This record gives sequence, structure tokens and C-alpha cells, in this order.
Amino acid sequence: MLERKRKRSILEWCDNHLGLIFILPAMAILGLLIIYPLYFNINMSLHKVNMINFKADEWEFVGLKNYIATFSDKTVLLSLLRTFVFMIVTVVGQVVLGMIGALTLNTQLKARGVFTVGVLIPMMMTPIAVGLFWRILLNRQWGLINYFLNCLGIESVAWLYETSSAYAAVCFVQIWWGVSFVILVLLGGLSSLPKEHFEAAEIDGASKWQSFIHITIPEMKSVLLTVIMLRAIDGFREFDVIYTLTQGGPGEATKVFSLHLYMTAFETHNFSMGAAQAIILTVITLILSSGLIKSLSESEADNG
Repeated sequence: MLERKRKRSILEWCDNHLGLIFILPAMAILGLLIIYPLYFNINMSLHKVNMINFKADEWEFVGLKNYIATFSDKTVLLSLLRTFVFMIVTVVGQVVLGMIGALTLNTQLKARGVFTVGVLIPMMMTPIAVGLFWRILLNRQWGLINYFLNCLGIESVAWLYETSSAYAAVCFVQIWWGVSFVILVLLGGLSSLPKEHFEAAEIDGASKWQSFIHITIPEMKSVLLTVIMLRAIDGFREFDVIYTLTQGGPGEATKVFSLHLYMTAFETHNFSMGAAQAIILTVITLILSSGLIKSLSESEADNG
């Protein structure tokens, strides 16, 4: 009798906590892949760790000295400034060009499928492939870009080896790579807009520009904020494309915060300082995400 009651209580507990049982494996994997590494990184950032005392039992506790040293370093602050400028320029470029591309593909365009496939090709490329692809195109001696410039009578430009052009080049490549994703998302949003609103505006004599400003933008606000949030996060922590193109050069012209972090940890072998900078990068990313998510929630509440 007691055995039956025990089995029944176990079954009842399983029924009441079925959702918890199903998510436990995922939570365990999440803990192994995210929570523990995050804890390890925070712990390392509070100690002095390098190649000499890499073993955990040899770490020297220094508290917040690594964070203070990071924010006291002018090169770090300059890399943060470059990162914010890079993020803003690339996000604005991607959203503007993405909207233009989405509006174009949303019309009754001939060979629309072919154009759509062509537009989405960059999104299918990995960051390393994008960097290598544009590194070849922008090469001063045999790059295709300089070849066309020479055909027009313009001298070759060392796009990736001059301070004045390297930063603009990496911004351009980032825009080129990310605009495909923006076009795809915005095109989906435009396709779902009710046509009745545009037809009513046309009957009232509104121009296409007025319809775009007063109908398209307000209706697409949630989609736009989502795209901006995703591209801003990617832009702020971008590493692969810039490292493949310039490795932070020439000098420190394209040395964004993620590259500074990488070089601190794996080139100078100051692992604790690199860990502190990684935590700073994570915190800034979370702040950006929370601000944009709050704006998105307010937008959805207004629309609701």
C-alpha cells in the first residue's frame, strides 16, 4: 500500500513538473557552455594571471585593478570610441541600404528571384571568407577595385594600408556583409503590411514618400528596432572581418575593442586583463541590448 502511494506521488510530481524535467538537459548544457565559463572569466579578471602563473592555485588576487587599469589606458578608450563609431556607421548604413533594397524587391520587379538570390549571397558567407574576399578585391597591386580605378585613369589606392582609408574600408565591408540580413528581415515586414492603408492613402492623394513616412515607418517600427538591435550587437563585438582585413592596422587605425581584447589576452598573454575586458564587452553589449529591447517593448505596447 505504501509502495503504491509512493509511486503515485512520484507520478504526480512528474506530471506537475513535466516542463522542468524537459528543460533540465538544456539548462545543464547552458550551465556548462555559458554560466561556468562566465564565472571562470569573472574570477580570472579579479586575479593576476599570465603565462607564468597560469595554474589556478598560483593566481594572485588583485580585486578590481584590472578593470581600473583598463579604463585608465588611453589605447583602450580609443578602441572603445572606434568601436562605437564603427557600430553606428555600419548600423545606419545597413538599415538605410537595407530599406532601399527591401522596398525595391517588394515591387513588381522583373527577375525578382534572381535579384533576391544575388542580394542574399553575402549573408551565406562566413566572416573569414568575407574578409579574405574583400582583402583580395582591395589589394593595391592586383585587386579588382584598383583595376577599375586604373581603367578610369585614377591611381591605385592602398585601401587597407593607409590610415585615411582603412577604417572606411572595414566599415564598408561590414555594411556589405550585413545588409543582406537587413534586406531579408525588412522585406518580410514589408510583405506583411496591409495594402488597404496604402490604397486609402493613394485615394486621399498622398505621395509615395508621404505613405512611406506616415504608414510604412510606423508600421515597421518593431521590425526596424529588432534589426537595429541585432546589427548593433554584431557591430559592437565584430572581430573576424576586421581581423582578417587589417588585424587592427595600419598602426591602430582599425583596432576596435574586440581586437584590443584579443591582443591583450593572446599576444601579450595578460589573461586576467583580457578577461576583464571581455567582461566589460559583455556588460556593454547587455546594456545596449536591454535599451533596445525596452524600446521594442514600448513600441509593441503603443501598437497594441
